[in-house]
Parts: sequence; structure tokens; C-alpha cells
Amino acid sequence: MKKILKIGYFSVVHILAAVAVFLMFTALAVKFKWTNNSGSVDENNRYFSEIADKYDDELTKDTTNIAAKEFEFFQKLAVVAKYKPADAKKISEAYNIVKNPIVGLRMIDAFSIMMKKNKEFQEELSSVKKGEDPLSIYEWSNYQVWKDFCKVVRNDRFAIDSVSRLTGVESRLIVMCLVGEQVRMFNSGREKFKKYVLPFNRIMLPTNRGYGVTGILEHTAYRIENTIFNKKSEFYAGDYFQNCINVNDSFPELVNDTIKAHKQKTIQRLIQRGDHYYSYLYTAFLLRQYQAHWERNGYTLENRPEILGSLFNLGYQKSKPKKNPEAGGSTFNVGGKDYTFGGLCFEFYYSGQLQELFPITGRAFIPVKELERKNKEWIASIKKKVEEEAEKKEEEEKKKAKEKIEAEKEETL
Repeated sequence: MKKILKIGYFSVVHILAAVAVFLMFTALAVKFKWTNNSGSVDENNRYFSEIADKYDDELTKDTTNIAAKEFEFFQKLAVVAKYKPADAKKISEAYNIVKNPIVGLRMIDAFSIMMKKNKEFQEELSSVKKGEDPLSIYEWSNYQVWKDFCKVVRNDRFAIDSVSRLTGVESRLIVMCLVGEQVRMFNSGREKFKKYVLPFNRIMLPTNRGYGVTGILEHTAYRIENTIFNKKSEFYAGDYFQNCINVNDSFPELVNDTIKAHKQKTIQRLIQRGDHYYSYLYTAFLLRQYQAHWERNGYTLENRPEILGSLFNLGYQKSKPKKNPEAGGSTFNVGGKDYTFGGLCFEFYYSGQLQELFPITGRAFIPVKELERKNKEWIASIKKKVEEEAEKKEEEEKKKAKEKIEAEKEETL
């Protein structure tokens, strides 16, 4: 027993001594940095430094350089997408968040480090042209007059979006018809394009072709209204739309000419200067009526902007639902290139121009039942306002009539 205790005692003493020595050694190692890892320089360190210093604060020094850098970024992104689409998608998503081409270019540079051994990739990336502001494949969008037009359309966004919400017609389809009508005003038929096209600060009113900024013809405007209330019409889109228009609205105070047609309320609504709401509303009604006509015959115009544009330009008589319709319409020349109305509408719709304001939603026409549910309260408020305005107008007319009678009595006296 004594022997066992003696062995146990010395064992514990030796263990404690070993622990003490270990702790002392560890303390000395920490103090004199014996355990520090000397480390190594990353093989890509030179590339990291180049990326950090490559762009500096370039955009803050010269904001005019943004377009050129965006051009360079998207060209390089296309090269990345060719080799690694997944990484290109991530870079694109990052750019869309910050909208800064320098961030995108740095990410592409980082990607290129990972691809430094791929000679083909490096050659394609280095061949990208720098410092250029590119022209779009859609030639009509490269002219200054188009840029001026886009600035003006921004001012109409509230009216266009309101009409879109009310009628369930995608805002981009409405703008598409506006673009078709306005771009052909850039026409070069009478003289050279460069002499004809001048910057303008308003949307043109093509009164020689029709009324309002979308150029709706007089007889078309009347038929649009009649169709809204004519349940027997093959273009009838539903009872809902009867609540979307105040046919009593008129603006005689804004008409300063003696043209007979301008005395009509319908035309007055379309030719209001500075307020294009009714132009967009009648445009949306017409598109909606074409869609109703085609749906009634087993077809849809949901994904056919070129057919909708062609019909908008040509009129009701050309709406003949069928499996393989043909796009076209009136032809015109812009900058030496011939277009058809429907073809131009197609180009704009998918061009990406004004996409941030009027996007492609994938829902060209919202179903009527959904509109009725979503806009129930809004329609009720519009109806109430219309009734209040009608009562107010009636009172004003009665007051004027009374004043006239009193004035006539005074004259007789």
C-alpha cells in the first residue's frame, strides 16, 4: 500500500512539474514571438495593388467619363458572360445596385485574375475598346431629338401611369403608341434629316394627322367613345370601362380658333395643351378594345406589340383576328432609314429605352375582374367627383341664366 502511495505521489509531482515547465515555455514563446508564423506574400498581390490604384476617384474628378466607363464595363461583362455566365450575373446584379461602372470594372478585374492563365479570355478582354460612347442598334434613339423627347415624356409619367392603372393597359404599350407617332414627326421626307430635326421642349401635336400627342383621328375618337358604351360591338371591352371616362369634360376656354371640330367635347379633351391625360386614356381604350376583339375570336395580342401598334395606326377596319397577323402600317423615313409604324413600335417596346420609367411587366392587359376589384374605391371616388363637377357646372349655368334674365329686364326698363 505504501509503495502504491509513493508511486502515485511521485507521479502527481512529475505531472505538475511538467505542466509548470510547459506553461513557462509557452509564456517565453509568446514573449519572444517564437510561435509567430512568418507568413508569405500572396502570388496575386501585384494584381491586387493594380486594381486598387487603377481607377482612383476617376468619376468624381470627371463625371463626363461615366458614359465611356459604362460602355467599357458592359463590353467586358459580355466577355465574362461568354466564359462564366454565373459570375457575369453576379457582377451585373452588383452593378444594378450601385449604378457605378467603376465598381463593375473592379469586379471584372478581380475575375480576370482568376482567369489569368486563360490566354483566350485575356486576349478578348484586352481587345475591348475604351473611351467610347456607343451608338444603339436602334438608330432613331441615337439622335439628340430623341433624348429631348425622353426628357419631356418624363413629365407625363404621372398621367401615363394613372391611365395604365385605371385601364389595365401596360404603360409601355401606351408609350409605344406615343413613340410611334412622335418619331415619325422626325420625318426627313421634305428635306435632309439634319436640317429638319431640331431640339424641342414639348411633345409635338400632329394636328395634320389627328388629335392629341398620339395623333388619334376624329372619327376614331368618336368610335372609341361609342364602343365603350355599345355592348353589341365586337370591340366592347366590358362594363367597367364606362366608369373610366367623363364624357362631359370639355375645355372650350383652351380653344382659340374657329375650327368646327374643336367645338366638340371629344376633340377638346384630346387637344388640351399641357395636359395629355386624355390622349393617353383614349390610346389605352383603343388598345383594350383591340384586345377584346381578338380575345372574343380566340386569339390574344398580349405579346404582340407590333400588331397592336399596326392596328393603332391603321384603325378598326384592319382588326381581323387570325393566327398569323402581319405587322406594318404607314411608312416613313427617319435619318435615311424607312420604318413602318408597327415595326417601330416593336423596336421601341423591346429596345430598353425608357425602361426605368415604363418597364415591360409581362402583363400587357390586366383582366377586367381584377381591375374591378383593385380599383373599386378609386372608381367610386372618380364617379363622385364627376357628379360633384356636374352639379357645380349646372349651378353655374343656372346662375348665368338668372343673371342674363335680370340683365335683360334692366335693359327693358
